[in-house]
Amino acid sequence: MSIHLQIQPAFALAYQQYADFRPGDTLRLYVRTGGPGTGGLFFSIEKDEVEPGDAVFEVEGMRFVIRPNDFWYFDGGELRYDRRYGEYGFSFVNPRLLDE
Repeated sequence: MSIHLQIQPAFALAYQQYADFRPGDTLRLYVRTGGPGTGGLFFSIEKDEVEPGDAVFEVEGMRFVIRPNDFWYFDGGELRYDRRYGEYGFSFVNPRLLDE
C-alpha cells in the first residue's frame, strides 16, 4: 500500500530550529490520542530508525517515517508550518479525516 503525504520544507526546517533535529535524522510520525476527556487524535514525532514496511519521506535532508498501522491517519494529508506562530506554528491537515 502506498501513502500520499505532503511535508512542507518549512515544516522540516522548523523542526531543525525548534527541536534540534538535524539533516540525516530519521523522525517517526505517529498517531496519538489526546488526554483524558479530549478524545482527539493528533500527530507526534520522535527520533527513530527506518523499519521494514515504513513509508519514508525525505525532506530537507531529514527522513520522516510512518508505520503501516498509522497510514490511515496521514494518507492524503499535509504537514505544514506557519512561521508567524513560532514554535506553535506546526499543523497537520487531512481532508479525508473531516466529518461530512
